[in-house]
Amino acid sequence: MDIKIVYPLVSKKKRTAPALKAVTKWTFLITAYTCLICNLYSGGKAWSIVVLWSLWFLWSFLFAPDMVEYNRISQASKLLAYACILLILINVLLAPGWASFVVPVICFGGLLFIALLFFTDFEKQRQNMMPMIWLLTGSILMIVLSLAGWPEMSWPMIAMGATAFGILVLCFAVMGRNLPLEFRKRFHIK
Repeated sequence: MDIKIVYPLVSKKKRTAPALKAVTKWTFLITAYTCLICNLYSGGKAWSIVVLWSLWFLWSFLFAPDMVEYNRISQASKLLAYACILLILINVLLAPGWASFVVPVICFGGLLFIALLFFTDFEKQRQNMMPMIWLLTGSILMIVLSLAGWPEMSWPMIAMGATAFGILVLCFAVMGRNLPLEFRKRFHIK
């Protein structure tokens, strides 16, 4: 009796990606540990914190992307937030005095880019609006804090706050009564 195999043969799965991820993880951990020890041993400014945040930045975007909120707006918001935190760390720990001018400029550009992503594909992206709303709220909060005296008020801070407020008003204008409905969906408000 001849038996014919009608199903395709099971191919062996490549195991290079998990191995590469494991090697990269250990390389990152050894680098972080080495930088921390070198910084503690040599003294001086805490440059190892900047290195640790930079390694985490790379790891979270290249090797461990988000599993749930993996969309254009969420990833752009995460990139903007991580970059601003990195710049603030560099300003506080290594070279002070420039972040109150540079970070609002980067936030201004990031907010415009995220709003462009949101409004060019509105029907599909309106379910992904919460990261944008968090960034807008944070930017408006920074303007309020700046009016209170910290950080220093500058024209980039005003431009960032005005842009955030304008995008928020535009969201209210475009979505109308659907905006509170979107918030109820996100926060399960009854």
